[in-house]
Amino acid sequence: MAHESQRITSVHKYLPKTMEVWKISDRFHRGIADAYYGGTETDLWVEWKSHTMNKITPTRPKLSSLQRAWLKKQYDLGRNVWVIMLTDQQHHIMNSPSQWERGIAPWTEGYKKSPDVAQAIIDFCQKTGDA
Repeated sequence: MAHESQRITSVHKYLPKTMEVWKISDRFHRGIADAYYGGTETDLWVEWKSHTMNKITPTRPKLSSLQRAWLKKQYDLGRNVWVIMLTDQQHHIMNSPSQWERGIAPWTEGYKKSPDVAQAIIDFCQKTGDA
């Protein structure tokens, strides 16, 4: 499996130049999401996580307690928050705390290619909707 930052970059290269993309690296504000995407209709905070998929039980993203608290707070405030879990060669979008706490079952199909994940981000930010 490619390194997490390589997988994120492989998605970002398919986003339009007109979209605001902020890859966040903040050592002083622990827990903040990895990326912010601003579109014409709405914005989105995304925490990216790489994992090997469990073959029997659901795989949950390994969020720190600070990440979990920050993401949940933003979600409760009505902000758009996703956790995108990169597993083997798939990308799984989870758009609520219940989804990222429950995890992804081994048989769940995700997005296979980076351009598909980029398109999901574009579709969400350019017009309101769900992943």
